[in-house]
Amino acid sequence: MRLPDNILQKTKIVLHAIQGLVIFLAWAIIIAIFTKPGSTDGRIKYFFALCWFCIPLLIYQTGVPQFNRTKRFSNAYAHFVIDALLTIFWFAAFISVATWTNEGIKKGVGRPGTRGCEAFAWGDGKSRGSKCHLSQAIIGMGVVLL
Repeated sequence: MRLPDNILQKTKIVLHAIQGLVIFLAWAIIIAIFTKPGSTDGRIKYFFALCWFCIPLLIYQTGVPQFNRTKRFSNAYAHFVIDALLTIFWFAAFISVATWTNEGIKKGVGRPGTRGCEAFAWGDGKSRGSKCHLSQAIIGMGVVLL
């Protein structure tokens, strides 16, 4: 016997759909960071890889509980473990991009007349400030994804 969907299940599906949209936007901004001249390291690449890693997990969490044939694969403990792991992974991704951005700002502070994103060390010329601002947008999205 199938139990009817309650408001909590529908809310969880809507929240995961919003999470998927924010992940897509973060993925697009990460690609914009990669296209700017300058260097990136593993911290930015970890965030990019996590965007791809979340796709099958979000499909499982939103799609499996909705259909009769796949409902048997839906387990409350599995959903809890996936949510807990994604929370830890997104927290690590958010912190890694924040440390990358702060390190880039600190390394460029020695230049005269520069502060904040103007002093970002991982960019070249005009891309310096825009790369920093894009990474700050990624930090904000990481906070939303938590």
